[in-house]
Amino acid sequence: MSEKVAVIVRKEVLENLRSLRYWGLIVLFVLLFVAISAAISAAMGSAFQGREVPAPERGRPATRGVAELRLVVQFVGSLSAAMSFVAPLLGIALGFSAIVAEREKGTIRLVLARPVYRDQVLNGKILAATILIAIAVFVSTALSLPISATLYGVTLTADDLSRLMLSLIPSILLALAYYALSLFISVLSDRSGRALLYCILAWIFLTFVLPIAASMIAYSVLGPPPAIALNRTSATGVEIGVTVTVVEELPPQLQDYYRKLGEITSSVLMISPNDRYFTLVNALFTRRSPQTTSYVDLGSIIATRWVDLAVLAAYVAVFTLLSYIFFVQRQEVR
Repeated sequence: MSEKVAVIVRKEVLENLRSLRYWGLIVLFVLLFVAISAAISAAMGSAFQGREVPAPERGRPATRGVAELRLVVQFVGSLSAAMSFVAPLLGIALGFSAIVAEREKGTIRLVLARPVYRDQVLNGKILAATILIAIAVFVSTALSLPISATLYGVTLTADDLSRLMLSLIPSILLALAYYALSLFISVLSDRSGRALLYCILAWIFLTFVLPIAASMIAYSVLGPPPAIALNRTSATGVEIGVTVTVVEELPPQLQDYYRKLGEITSSVLMISPNDRYFTLVNALFTRRSPQTTSYVDLGSIIATRWVDLAVLAAYVAVFTLLSYIFFVQRQEVR
């Protein structure tokens, strides 16, 4: 890394570390994660009120059961839900004004008047954003994990913690994907307000509109589900000391319909960084089978979910490359 790039990195990092907007996003993540954890914990407490959990015999180590592992998976689900909301906003907050704010202030022309190349300016800003995103993700997770784990009443094992640390990689990639998109919009824009508006619209589309559009496309391709009469029979069973209702399986025709519906929806959502993030984090905490208490090994996850990583990395690479192309070619004028 050249000295000029290092100067830009140091300037950007220090400015953001002193920014209330940056720390406000970290506080937002912690509050959101704790709120989701508290809400789910309260709901679970109401659902399982009066249930007796057998204590381990003295002298024998406590073993993790299927129910406890499900609780850990729900805990991770609340973490990923909070992160999927805050990580894109963090990327947008760092990226939307990266170039256009300098252009509005006139400082970009002063910087480029010195012996500093345009690609060095982008290199410094991108490296600084990567550092700031990593700091925000690690700090917010470290602050929220103990509080939320206490609310949930879960005990995280070394394997849980190691997989949680690995889940921070797709979290950082998700934030970087939105940062790269916002940086590209910032390069093209002349006003910070307009750049922010376009970034928010892109986030709304990818987060809310695209999943709805994917479902509509799937239904338009397959049509309504086949009309099949269902037998209203049921049976009762016992799971972990609790009486539950066992719902019969759907007829094969309906199973095939909903399988195809899910496949088409998933195909459309392949371009969604949010969906790729959720899929990756869920894969890290997928059990080998419903009856086991062990996770799928990491090698199998990488072999089956590499496409999710590739899509997130593609967002970062494509929009970063476009930012370089347009920024290098653009002439800065008043």
